[in-house]
Amino acid sequence: MELRIILCTLIFTFFFSSCNFINDKLGDYYFNKAKKIAESDEATENDVDRFYDYMMKSLDYKVIKQSVPLVEKVTDASLRAGYIKAYENELKFFKKYVEKDPKAWEVYLNIINIFALKGDLYNLNNLKEDFEKRVINDKNFKLLSFIVLTNLLYWTASYGETSLNISFDELIGHLANYCNYFKEIVDIKLLNDSGFFKDADKSLYYYFNNTLNDFLLKEDYAKRNCEIYLRIKNDQNFMKMVKYAVDANKYLSKKEYKNALIFYKAALSIDENFYDAKKNMIEAEFQDKLALSLMKKDKTDVENLVYDKIQDINVMINDCINKKYISKLPFYDNDGFISQLYSLKAAMLSILVNDEITGNKRDRLIKSIKKSLNEALKYDPKNKIARELSVRFEDK
Repeated sequence: MELRIILCTLIFTFFFSSCNFINDKLGDYYFNKAKKIAESDEATENDVDRFYDYMMKSLDYKVIKQSVPLVEKVTDASLRAGYIKAYENELKFFKKYVEKDPKAWEVYLNIINIFALKGDLYNLNNLKEDFEKRVINDKNFKLLSFIVLTNLLYWTASYGETSLNISFDELIGHLANYCNYFKEIVDIKLLNDSGFFKDADKSLYYYFNNTLNDFLLKEDYAKRNCEIYLRIKNDQNFMKMVKYAVDANKYLSKKEYKNALIFYKAALSIDENFYDAKKNMIEAEFQDKLALSLMKKDKTDVENLVYDKIQDINVMINDCINKKYISKLPFYDNDGFISQLYSLKAAMLSILVNDEITGNKRDRLIKSIKKSLNEALKYDPKNKIARELSVRFEDK
């Protein structure tokens, strides 16, 4: 009886070892075929597709750590060559890789980055939910959840800022999601403060810590957005004021200036110091009179508006710089708003530059325009209007 048990054990061990040996060889075989394509200088799209097929087959038999950087390299080269499908293939490979190796933290980070680069809120949310389900077995998934949440937070802010010119309901939807993400981020931050992650994977924790430090720089901005959200929910007049402003922005973006002015005035009737609406109302008036002046070939009305409103803009700039006014709209930062005020001022002053203005008066005017543009770009280097005007006045 004992001899039979020994023989069975030997046979099983031999068979199992043989299977492992064969799997290793097959995994290496497909990996090497893929590697050969990766090293080719003249790989076609079909070759690239075969590369990913070989890498997937290699995973069927063996997890090879060198395959991850190889896939990253080929995907990067393929994307630069214009082969967009490479992203999809890379994602399939990474998903299969973590099925085979559920603790391949660097691969999870790669998956997050793929969705984050595209601002894919749907798949980022799915990742977050999946990670939360796994936290009970491994706290490292909580770190991954935090990293996903910060990406969700930043992209939701970006979409929320766009919705300020589209729809109030869409804005509120983004705000609600944003504040939920913010709460979850703060909860994980508190876990970290309590030492919850002291025995987490070191490389993953390092990545998490960098993400946390980046978030801390933006935490006040996030708090402010959520304070505005609570005020919208609890203060009917404030909610109406923001809604009027968003409706007005929508019309302004469509160049329907008369309708925009109606809603800006409605917002300002609730709070005359609502600078967000006041600034945009001046812009709507300016654009409306400028369009009419081009039709009539007479700039008198638009020039009079410039002389009348420049002081209002200067007051708003000073109040914002001295923190006497902070934007009352969500997803706005103070520096960006100041930059917009300066670029609006420069655009309005530029209308006054004509052949009738010469000598010192012209020099002072151009100097004021350039100064406003420099300030606009100082507060927001991405200000498109300021950049375009700077090019126009560069040689003047």
